[in-house]
Amino acid sequence: MLHWSLIVSALGVCVAALGGYCGWILFPNMVHKKVEQSVIIADGSEQYKRFVNLPQPLNFKVYIFNVTNPDRIQQGAIPIVEEIGPYVYKQFRQKKVKHFSRDGSKISYVQNVHFDFDAVASAPYTQDDRIVALNMHMNSVLQISENDPGLALLLVHLNANLKAVFNDPRSMFVSTSVREYLFDGVRFCINPQGIAKAICNQIKESGSKTIREQSDGSLAFSFFGHKNGSGHEVYEVHTGKGDPMRVLEIQKLDDNHNLQVWLNASTEGETSVCNQINGTDASAYPPFRQRGDSMYIFSADICRSVQLFYQTDIQYQGIPGYRYSIGENFINDIGPEHDNECFCVDKLANVIKRKNGCLYAGALDLTTCLDAPVILTLPHMLGASNEYRKMIRGLKPDAKKHQTFVDVQSLTGTPLQGGKRVQFNMFLKSINRIGITENLPTVLMPAIWVEEGIQLNGEMVAFFKKKLINTLKTLNIVHWATLCGGIGVAVMCLIYYIYQKGRVEEPPVK
Repeated sequence: MLHWSLIVSALGVCVAALGGYCGWILFPNMVHKKVEQSVIIADGSEQYKRFVNLPQPLNFKVYIFNVTNPDRIQQGAIPIVEEIGPYVYKQFRQKKVKHFSRDGSKISYVQNVHFDFDAVASAPYTQDDRIVALNMHMNSVLQISENDPGLALLLVHLNANLKAVFNDPRSMFVSTSVREYLFDGVRFCINPQGIAKAICNQIKESGSKTIREQSDGSLAFSFFGHKNGSGHEVYEVHTGKGDPMRVLEIQKLDDNHNLQVWLNASTEGETSVCNQINGTDASAYPPFRQRGDSMYIFSADICRSVQLFYQTDIQYQGIPGYRYSIGENFINDIGPEHDNECFCVDKLANVIKRKNGCLYAGALDLTTCLDAPVILTLPHMLGASNEYRKMIRGLKPDAKKHQTFVDVQSLTGTPLQGGKRVQFNMFLKSINRIGITENLPTVLMPAIWVEEGIQLNGEMVAFFKKKLINTLKTLNIVHWATLCGGIGVAVMCLIYYIYQKGRVEEPPVK
């Protein structure tokens, strides 16, 4: 009996040691290797299929700033805006693969995007809602003409032909439908004659993505019409082969390792930090995330890489993960004092900006990115300088609603929920020689803000739990059951042995 208890105790220790080895060494290595294999994009693999067709559409929400006092603004009053929305669209992404590299570590593709209006999620709003919003195309043409010395003469002709070119505008705002403003297009240059026709031809030849020629020869402006359909940019990303930590990392865009959008360093041939392409396209992230780390995403819509920083641990429908958010270096900390003055393109005249040409905190000039004088801020100008916010009524910044964040499953890098939230604005101001602008106040005028992201649906949550979370839970149970069970058996048998030994050695009572 005594000999048996010691043997069982020793076996318990061995079982506990095996449990510890499995739980802290064997199982983590097995899971790590399995995740590495699952994230690599190889032709014909499950990951390749998910890469080509996202398992579920992204959510694309648009909020429009309806202008409530357009006539008074024309006379110099401070603009008053009212947020309308969200107008919710399902964004379907499909990649058209061009080729793999010879060693299989790179894959090139063109991404096609399709938007479907979600009437249920948008209710009570519809695409036929009428809005009064900033006339983006007219304001853009006027400011580009003002800022380009070679187009100074065009301004004179524009003033005399505004009626023919822009449909007899009464103000710098346009009354239109949501459908037209966002996708179908607000038409202008309808059957122009003489100089007006020459101006329209020049606008058409400028190559703006947001202005498209219609079948009848007129032009139409829309925010996202050019995004709805076949893509043109060619991406080359890492497949993860040889280095899973680099999976989906963008290597080239249109055969270039860097952008040629922002200012470069004075040293010839040296690429500035602003033009560097870092990170993924935000559809997925590298695996094996750690608390306290950061990661990059690249957004072609704003021509820049954005750094995301770890914030906290989260749970999404039973799936553990980490939350990441943008930092102050996104659009607040910009300028020579932050070593990123390359973002200060200084393309706009007579606007609210610092003496060194940089915009105030919270605003980024996208003129060189979009070929239009568009200014990027966070929604409702969250965190932006009071120089901009004090000139608009109706803004209600709220960090919970307007901050960009993403929740990521830490082991695989799969996005669980969240997305980017940005706002597009334009300066409204008086422009020399353009009568319709002579009494305008100088303000940064909001147009729309968008939220583009994902919320993993029930089907994907179930799939994810089945493939990963339940397996991890099972391994964890095995780990602790063997560890604790072995220790428990060893301790109980040892106690039993000591107890029995004490009884044998106890002297008989006389």
